[in-house]
Amino acid sequence: MKLLKDPIMNFQDLRLIVGQIKKSIQCPKCKANYIDQDIEVVGSVGEDQTFFHATCNKCESEAVINVSVQFDSHMEMSIPNISAISTNEVLDMHNFLKEFDGNFKHLFKSKSS
Repeated sequence: MKLLKDPIMNFQDLRLIVGQIKKSIQCPKCKANYIDQDIEVVGSVGEDQTFFHATCNKCESEAVINVSVQFDSHMEMSIPNISAISTNEVLDMHNFLKEFDGNFKHLFKSKSS
């Protein structure tokens, strides 16, 4: 791949990333492989982080995939291992957010004390 001076991802780059996601990542719930129609771009942060949303075509489980891309003389991707989120983890977060007042200073102060 040629050196990209413009950090904006083009269609060819996007196709390469989606292809790599399909080869590297399976549904965390049923281990099915993703197909093109399962994967969509959600957005990006900065020039080198892009978020994708994947919906499994077998079990309809959803995943958010964070892809970190470095544009250079070739494309490198860092795709973390995805593990399924348990029902208890979802319930724990729900209960935490229900009680959380938005005060992060208080939250971190009480944890470190």
